[in-house]
Amino acid sequence: MNKIQTNQFRMHLNTQATLDENSQLWNVIPIFVRIKNDYDELIQRIEEVNERTNPNSKAVTESKEKKLEVLIRKVMILVGNLQAYAALNNKAELLGKTKLTKTEIMNARETDVEKLVQPVIDEARKHLTELADYMVSEDMITETETTLDDYKSMIGLPRTIRNRAFAAMTLMEELFDELNDLAKNKLDKLMIRFAESDSEFFSEYNRARTIVD
Repeated sequence: MNKIQTNQFRMHLNTQATLDENSQLWNVIPIFVRIKNDYDELIQRIEEVNERTNPNSKAVTESKEKKLEVLIRKVMILVGNLQAYAALNNKAELLGKTKLTKTEIMNARETDVEKLVQPVIDEARKHLTELADYMVSEDMITETETTLDDYKSMIGLPRTIRNRAFAAMTLMEELFDELNDLAKNKLDKLMIRFAESDSEFFSEYNRARTIVD
């Protein structure tokens, strides 16, 4: 909620509380009961939607960055062993295929990380037998693949969360319009009957309906 909506919502909560505290005065009026139920439902929906207008995309971004750091550590272990094996065995082609630095991965676009990392994983698996002396195992390779998959699954999440929040904010505006309209054109009109029959309740209601900045 923005500041204006927050002030409005506080007013509606005060109005709701006033009506609840004086329910014995209006709950014998069928139309009043129906409108009050609609009022309560709109307030509840606004509370629910408000939970979706506060995206935690920053936390997701931070988690994604940490996942990338872990991936880089695992990949660079494979790179180091592959490069050592290739150099010791004069395998120039393998040296070229697995030449990768931490900086290259860090500076790559999110969508390009897999293109850089996957060849290293593939070559490590292809030369798994030869890399036994370097203590490279299938479990190590699988673990790197899993971390890569985890990272890939997080790409785009902050944007998705923000998009959902934007949609929720749009819905919030619509719900506030509906709530304000109901209070002004229905509840306020129904309350007129109490101006004479129960002036204290009527005054209390009007005070509750005042927005305080």
